[in-house]
Amino acid sequence: MVMRVVFAALFLFGLQAVLVAIVAAVRPRGNIYVTIIAVALATAPAAAFADRLLFGRPLDADGRLFLGLIYLALGGFLFHFITLPDRSVTLRILVELLLAPGRALSLDELTARYGVRRMIASRLEQLQDGRCLTIGPDESITLLPGGQTFGRFVTAGRRLFRITSAN
Repeated sequence: MVMRVVFAALFLFGLQAVLVAIVAAVRPRGNIYVTIIAVALATAPAAAFADRLLFGRPLDADGRLFLGLIYLALGGFLFHFITLPDRSVTLRILVELLLAPGRALSLDELTARYGVRRMIASRLEQLQDGRCLTIGPDESITLLPGGQTFGRFVTAGRRLFRITSAN
């Protein structure tokens, strides 16, 4: 039974990744993070009722609920996996070095490719695309209701887990 659960999780993760890739290909200018969340939420009910396909028998309500929650957790894993190369400064440095001619850059070359200003500008663009904030013509940044809600959620999580610094 354990192997069947592992197979089901791998199948659901692979299916979700393929669906995200298809939606991202159809909407190339769409925000990938929003796409991942939307695909996970929209397809979770179908995953919860894929019990016969995955296990060869119907599950009870608790089993289907568990299957749906596992599917959403796998979506969270996909979200985290996709954000790592861009969000992690260490991983981004490794990617830039890997893509550089001869796999080497000077500090100035690295900073030109991926400096603090570029990192902040990229994050602000993503937050604007996600309708969390707006950036005015004078470069003023205004938090939108979605950003306020998300900010409260993150702040509550930081308090709950006693996180005082992002470093």
